[in-house]
Amino acid sequence: MQVKRGLAFLQGGRNVATIGNGKDSYLEGRLLETQARQENSAAIWEGFAHIKASKGSYPLAALGYLNAGIAHEAAGSEAAADAYQHGLDIAKKGKLKESVLILGTRLAALHERARNFRQAVAVYEQMSVYFEDQGAWFLAADASEHAAEMMKMGGQDVSRYRRPADLWLRNAEYWADKDAGDEAWSRRRAELYLEGIQP
Repeated sequence: MQVKRGLAFLQGGRNVATIGNGKDSYLEGRLLETQARQENSAAIWEGFAHIKASKGSYPLAALGYLNAGIAHEAAGSEAAADAYQHGLDIAKKGKLKESVLILGTRLAALHERARNFRQAVAVYEQMSVYFEDQGAWFLAADASEHAAEMMKMGGQDVSRYRRPADLWLRNAEYWADKDAGDEAWSRRRAELYLEGIQP
């Protein structure tokens, strides 16, 4: 098998998935990763992600679920949403802000294109709460503004949805003694948001 031959150097030419009488999960993961890359297989990427998540290797697990979701999307499969959600959950567990942003945005966009606006709102709000808990005020405010946009696209009244403005003000407070320009911009962003949701 080409994959095993390609990885044989990791194990001195022996079976790359075993050490002694037991399995080596790192090498098993490498084998799956190589297969997934070569075949662009969503199922194999998910297998790779599962192994990495079980070992607490959250960045690689998130990467596996991201690639699985992309492969599912390319095949027109609805399973993409599940892959992105699994990846998002793993990214939050591992406190991987950038991965949360990437996986959450892909998942929300998937729902938006399917006109499942309430599900898109739920994803953006999930992201916003996560970023707020991490003290990432800009990302929290941005995610909640996206939630408001999806609410509006779904026909919901957003006139009482003040969360984005509140978070922009938290972002302004963060910048208060660091950068006057960013503080002023954040306060203005809060004002503009509130103006925009007036009935």
